[in-house]
Amino acid sequence: MKYIKKLFGGIDLTWKKLLIFSVAAGIIPGILLVIPALEDTSFTDNGSSYEWWIFFAIIIISNCKKPLEASCKTFVFFLISQPLIYLVQVPFCWLHWGIFTYYPPWFIQTLLTFPGAFLGWYAKKDKWYSLLILSPMLFLLAELATSYLHGTLAEPPRHILTVIFCAVQMFVLLLGLFENKKLIIAGCIISAGMLTAGFFMNCWHKPHYISNIYGYEINPDMHYTGESSNEDIVKVAPCEYGDPNELQAEFYKKGSATITLTGDDGSVIVYKATLSDDSKISFDLVKKTEAENN
Repeated sequence: MKYIKKLFGGIDLTWKKLLIFSVAAGIIPGILLVIPALEDTSFTDNGSSYEWWIFFAIIIISNCKKPLEASCKTFVFFLISQPLIYLVQVPFCWLHWGIFTYYPPWFIQTLLTFPGAFLGWYAKKDKWYSLLILSPMLFLLAELATSYLHGTLAEPPRHILTVIFCAVQMFVLLLGLFENKKLIIAGCIISAGMLTAGFFMNCWHKPHYISNIYGYEINPDMHYTGESSNEDIVKVAPCEYGDPNELQAEFYKKGSATITLTGDDGSVIVYKATLSDDSKISFDLVKKTEAENN
């Protein structure tokens, strides 16, 4: 516990230390992002997600003596670290300098860290409003944890370290920032509730892969209804986006099942829908029956 308390308030965070921290926080993730073996794993999630940046920002904020200091140091940290991540990737990315086209949204968020850190500094005051200020970050971490968990359940153990880090960080922040036991207990209850709600919203009975059902046999002007021979593997549903006449396949686990499309004119198309072990989706025609002429 004492190490957690030291991390969130016991560090003499000089400007020199902050600058070193900023450079390291930019270079190290940038290097990880160019290693092919680490692509789409927990080691590269911080290139597109927020869990580590929340952690770093709160460490900086909690080790500042004044809210304005917290604003300035947090802003400088992101102003240095974020462009460095892209700069490190320039020689290795097919876009080269074009990779910086992804930076503008992060720059806007960097600007927002100035007022955000000013307000966030009051989260360490150990008052009722401290938990209120921290709650949006707890919510974001719960959302990230359960969103990544959805992917982990599809392809275990991919991203499991990120899931664990997000969930554990929620409780570490409460223990590190607060002394008031009532605040800590309330925060733990809220965090557990957020994680539970996030699980049911993002994971429970949610498909892991979705694809529009495709095939040249399908008449784009025809309205079809669809059914699956095994809804534990795949379900057929109206297309969420695009043409309302289209249907989509929602895969819940890997395997194959037969899906039958019935047109308004009585025509029938049967596909073998497959989600392979390497997560590729295919629709192989089994049979097609034309509408009977009346």
